[in-house]
Amino acid sequence: MGLCNSKIKGRRIKRSTTNDLSNDHGDDVENHVYSFPHDDEECDRIHLQHLIERYIWQGNFFSPIENLLNQAGTKVLDVGTGSGAWLLEMATKYSKSEFIGIDISQMQPDENIPPNAKFIQANVLERLPFNDNTFDFIFQRILFAGIPRNKWSSTIDELVRVLKPGGYLELAENDFQYNMMGLATRKIVDGLLILFHERGIDPTVCYKLQNYLEENKQLHNVHCEEKKYVDGQYSTKVYKLLFDDYSAVLTNIKPTLMNIIKVSSEEYDGLVNDMGKEVMESECFNMHVRVYAQKKA
Repeated sequence: MGLCNSKIKGRRIKRSTTNDLSNDHGDDVENHVYSFPHDDEECDRIHLQHLIERYIWQGNFFSPIENLLNQAGTKVLDVGTGSGAWLLEMATKYSKSEFIGIDISQMQPDENIPPNAKFIQANVLERLPFNDNTFDFIFQRILFAGIPRNKWSSTIDELVRVLKPGGYLELAENDFQYNMMGLATRKIVDGLLILFHERGIDPTVCYKLQNYLEENKQLHNVHCEEKKYVDGQYSTKVYKLLFDDYSAVLTNIKPTLMNIIKVSSEEYDGLVNDMGKEVMESECFNMHVRVYAQKKA
């Protein structure tokens, strides 16, 4: 499976919330810890991130649901859908299933959407606008920066609530720290650790996902998979794209992180540049973890 440089097509608009998302849910976009922008550049970054993750894992999921996705009436929920890249790709491939993507932001396209896919504005930290036992498969990826440390268990409880008995829940998160770090990388990472601590975020949650699912009494058949390096013919390109994604995040939070690590704007840019050299020279990688579990019948 190769990499491509395509972008999400279609104008991004602010989508009206449904009646289920009014007053009872509060100000969805305001009541969260996720601090990245909700613009076209961020949308394209998330889309590129999707392509990278798909290549690293050589697929879009690892729950045993291939047959289920090819059956009419199967319902899939994509939590924190972002640009909608994962959902649109899956909906196109599995046309018999119904796909719903939720996110607190409204950066999804409004054109070229398959008839079996739709987007809803919702906050996973609050009660979701779905009945109990609605979905056959729930997918959530790279939301560690948007879920507070003390909200992970309750968030998983809410996802399990809307999951059908026998359905599958799949979570994927990455460690933001590299397996090897030079001086510039370490300085930036130390600043990020302070930032995450201040905002109540758990940057090591990827290593706890399996425990979270095993501790939920409604789940069983928990499986975990780790990816410690990139393999394949495009590995060098993937390492570069991974850092491009990381660098874009560092640009988004530059004013805040500059203040934390006490450097000027020019010094900050120099650190990020040096970090890129360190990462590419050593082909540094950050651990990727994904887990799935099945809801008990």
